[in-house]
Amino acid sequence: MNLMKLPYKIDAKVPEVVSEFPWSRAVAAGSLVASAWLLIAGKRKAALAVAAAGAAAAVIESPETAREIWEKVPGYLRAGQDFLVRAEDFVEDLAKKGEKFRETLMR
Repeated sequence: MNLMKLPYKIDAKVPEVVSEFPWSRAVAAGSLVASAWLLIAGKRKAALAVAAAGAAAAVIESPETAREIWEKVPGYLRAGQDFLVRAEDFVEDLAKKGEKFRETLMR
């Protein structure tokens, strides 16, 4: 199968917007939306596969951005872990204060 250029007559009628449209970005965004939909529908394996395809399309379009995000992932994970630790401490503190309040009301 040979790939050939569009004939000049057809190429002249195709709007420039179509040729300049970032198709890889559209594929990446569409696959990530489809992945979210599959995840909501309970199809985890399919959602993971579609999300991986979307991530691959995003990497193909902009490998520098993907590399920057990949390098920042440990920081994001650390920030998320710190947030969860703070939330856990807050809930524990709230439970202790609630217990003291109950004891005060029971007296």
